[in-house]
Amino acid sequence: MSHRPRVRTATALLVAATSLTGTAALSACAAGSDALTSQARTTTNTVSGAVGTISLRNVYVAGPAARGADAQVVSAFFNGGTQEDQIIQVSSDAANGGVAPASAVLKPGGGVIYIANGSAPTLTGLNRELLVGQAVPVTFTFAKAGSVTLNVPVEPAAPGASAQPTAAVTTPPAQGGTTPAPRAVASADRAH
Repeated sequence: MSHRPRVRTATALLVAATSLTGTAALSACAAGSDALTSQARTTTNTVSGAVGTISLRNVYVAGPAARGADAQVVSAFFNGGTQEDQIIQVSSDAANGGVAPASAVLKPGGGVIYIANGSAPTLTGLNRELLVGQAVPVTFTFAKAGSVTLNVPVEPAAPGASAQPTAAVTTPPAQGGTTPAPRAVASADRAH
């Protein structure tokens, strides 16, 4: 009779070990080698705000930027109203001026996403260096909705949100048979 409790204990341990092994194996089945969780995720600090029917989302200053330079404000604006509105001014105490984007009209029920490729709202003539991790007050003024000031973080432009070099192009071999080093090509230089 003394063998019965040991057999039950051994059986219980075997069942528990099998269950644990099976659970681990099954939970890994869907991961595969291309699982999204296996990729590094970069996080960009952004702010959001609203004024009237206009929502501002994922707003950050593309930096770092030197004193005297210009800095683009990566952002997404959405018009939840029934009337068209327009971004008419962008300003900050960190800059001597600001330029509204060329495509500044926000249609009712629509939105515009601005990336750091020259199309974004821009702070011009920075009066101080803007370092990644800092935040600066930026005021966005709309024709109908009015103005809103956000404390906007300075972050490096996220992948895909800038016109920084993104591809390498190799030039043909020179006469001597050597291949020159690849050169970077900005997205604006590529054929569409």
